[in-house]
Amino acid sequence: MEYIHYDTTVPTPVCDVNACTLAMAYVPMQQWRQLYDPNVGFCRGTIFMELDKPFCGKEVCKE
Repeated sequence: MEYIHYDTTVPTPVCDVNACTLAMAYVPMQQWRQLYDPNVGFCRGTIFMELDKPFCGKEVCKE
């Protein structure tokens, strides 16, 4: 049996981590559209249909 060797070394940072600036994220405001009924939203984990992205355990899932 042939084993694959993965390089697990941690790369040296380009700059001192303590001297680097923090990243800034852009997160748009959630729009109040296409809402689930509260009972359905509770079961789905979100009331926003746009955010309902079920985990299928595969690369792509078809509904």
